Amino acid sequence: MPQELTEKADGRQSCLVEHAKALAVVLFEEFGVPFAFYNAATGEAVRQHENALEPPAQPRTYLEAEAVRALAKDGRARAAVRADDRIQLSLLLYTARQPALVAVGEIESLTNAEPGSSARAREQARLQHWAQAVSDRLRLGDQLVSRRHAEETQQAQVASAWEALLALDQVTRRLRVHRDGVRNQQRILETAAASLPVRSLAWVPMESDQPVLLQGEPCLSQDEGRQLVAALAQCPEYRPPAPVVCNQVQTTFWGPRFPAVDSLMAFQLTDQGQVGWLIAINKKGSTTFRRSDAALLLPFAALLELHIRWSHRYQDLKDLLVGLTRSLTTALDAKDTYTYGHSERVARIAVELGRELGLEGDELGDLYLAGLLHDVGKIGIKDTVLHKPGPLTPEEQEHIQQHVTIGYWILAELKQIRNLLPGVLYHHERYDGTGYPDGLVGENIPRLARILAVADAYDAMSHQRPYRDSMPYKRVEEILVKGAGTQWDKQVVDAFLRCRQRIHIIRQRGVGDSLRQAIDGALRSECGSLRASANRPPLASLVVTECQGAKPERVIDPVGSEDAVSPN
Repeated sequence: MPQELTEKADGRQSCLVEHAKALAVVLFEEFGVPFAFYNAATGEAVRQHENALEPPAQPRTYLEAEAVRALAKDGRARAAVRADDRIQLSLLLYTARQPALVAVGEIESLTNAEPGSSARAREQARLQHWAQAVSDRLRLGDQLVSRRHAEETQQAQVASAWEALLALDQVTRRLRVHRDGVRNQQRILETAAASLPVRSLAWVPMESDQPVLLQGEPCLSQDEGRQLVAALAQCPEYRPPAPVVCNQVQTTFWGPRFPAVDSLMAFQLTDQGQVGWLIAINKKGSTTFRRSDAALLLPFAALLELHIRWSHRYQDLKDLLVGLTRSLTTALDAKDTYTYGHSERVARIAVELGRELGLEGDELGDLYLAGLLHDVGKIGIKDTVLHKPGPLTPEEQEHIQQHVTIGYWILAELKQIRNLLPGVLYHHERYDGTGYPDGLVGENIPRLARILAVADAYDAMSHQRPYRDSMPYKRVEEILVKGAGTQWDKQVVDAFLRCRQRIHIIRQRGVGDSLRQAIDGALRSECGSLRASANRPPLASLVVTECQGAKPERVIDPVGSEDAVSPN
């Protein structure tokens, strides 16, 4: 017999022995004689341990297995007169509402009547009735105990389910799709392992570049985890979406390859194909996984599957936005060769300014992405105006100022990046309120736009334009310092001066990994909100017709066509 089955048989026998010890005392006190006990299913004698509490005398009656099984099948107590004039009492005893033991004992006749007499028959009937009453009483007691145990088990299961639901709610609140996916998967495993009576919990992804995650006892290596799921897919019990349950792993043809695994329950997770397996390994306190265990594990499997599915969708959306941003910046660069790479440099400069101001994480990602997209509205500006080498007419100035509102409406329908729109719309506002499109003053200008304004001005002054050459760095710094508090936020200009060396070395680079990292932050919420949106004029007035304080001609000094001094 396999070791696991032997252990189960030994466990059942041990339970019968303990039950027989307790009943031996009860029956001895009831009838005054010792009783022998037999396994009702097999007919074998149940021998009590030497250190057991036993009656003062040993029973003399021993039955053959066939006779025991006949008594168990009959189900009633018996009182039979033996040849030696003694009366043999036989009782059927129950455990967990199932016939478990046959108890047999012999008592002396209490009457001197002749065998076969009516007095002896009445005595035999009374003894049989007495034995049946004791058997019924013990059976009722077993039913009460079984019912109480069932209620306690049910209450424990309900409590476990409730605790699992609370744990599930807590871990769900902590998950962030745009964060480290492996860490999120580990959190789900940790929570599930704390809620389930298992020794170990494993997540085995189908993608070979993803790690096998294990929570609890180290019963599998990375390679063994992948070998195990390959074996599970070949099991006769493999009928997805139902879990694979194997309570005797070592008796299977593949079990010996995993010596630390005795029992398991596994769910296969899918998302347009197999994505991995969630496996509960080695049940605590028992070797048997039941449907209640599957019911507890199922919500965690569903959460893990949902998280993976949304991670895939998130990646698809990120790739889409990366492609869109590349297309927009490429289109803008193709339209104006003089500003080629301008958006990328503004994005990188804005990130340096943000770091110096104490921003981090998603806020830096917002700055980078808003910097890439801040001038996207110039796609809608006439080439004759955009490339004009001489002064602009008032009508041309009015037209070029519209690039901020054009950019706003180009991006407004992309709800995943709406939090970037303040940078696109307001990066030409001036701190003193003379900028455009709305003439916002001071800190009413969103911080994202105030940072972009300095980054935009610096890069515009530092590079050649159709109407002027690039300026020396010293001259650019002088103009920024002079305009601090009037044209630009002084705090942002001070941050520029502190990190000027890092900014000076920024040069044009391809739109690559930095863009992808910025997308991570931009996707962290479905939509953002425009600060100062309550002050936005009606839709028709978004197309600005005149800039407050605009000069009638193009200014060939501070920042050319991208700055807020010259309202272009």
